[in-house]
Amino acid sequence: MPHGRVTPSTRRRHRDQRGAAALEFALIVPILVMVVFGIVDFGWAINRDTLVNNAAREGAREGSLDPDQAAIVAAVRNSLVSIEPVGQTPSKITVTVGCRRPDDSVCTNFATDAVAGGTVIVTVALDHSWITPVGSTFGDGVELTKTVEMRIE
Repeated sequence: MPHGRVTPSTRRRHRDQRGAAALEFALIVPILVMVVFGIVDFGWAINRDTLVNNAAREGAREGSLDPDQAAIVAAVRNSLVSIEPVGQTPSKITVTVGCRRPDDSVCTNFATDAVAGGTVIVTVALDHSWITPVGSTFGDGVELTKTVEMRIE
């Protein structure tokens, strides 16, 4: 039998292989899409976690220079303004400010007890919502919380 000749059985075998390739593709695509969505969701969460950490650091830095609680909260919120997607309300951001005296006792009132040599403690919590259906399988979201301490100058 010459090599260049296409027989009916050869044609049928090629058609069956094309059908098998289409079936394999159809089986793999949903898994591939889920993996991509998972990468997007967890990448977004890691990015926001880093930004929450940076915002807490900005607040602590502000508190180390000027122990004014309103200024610290404003510094944190200003740092987080750029990460908020459309529809994210500021109420999902919680800023807690505390302090420790130089003798390591905990302050009861930040406005009056924060003194030079003490430590300002800023905790920032953000409710992170998943953006794809894959992340939603792990719940409605996760709370990203970071705490930063800096010496009051």
